[in-house]
Amino acid sequence: MHTIEFETDAKGRLIEIPKEFEAFASKHLKVKISIDEHTTNPTVQTAKRVSALSIDTRSFKFNREDANAR
Repeated sequence: MHTIEFETDAKGRLIEIPKEFEAFASKHLKVKISIDEHTTNPTVQTAKRVSALSIDTRSFKFNREDANAR
């Protein structure tokens, strides 16, 4: 088992692995997280919501062969 240590900032629910450890990016990992209590707590950013887009397609003519053409 290899052990590495690095510091990074979490972005939402993601933790980026530094490029020098990219060999570990596609492996099963056991992760331990330590938080420095002396740092200030960042404000929680809420995700921006996008409203649904409605398009009236009744006047469109669809051709299955054109849609499946490669």
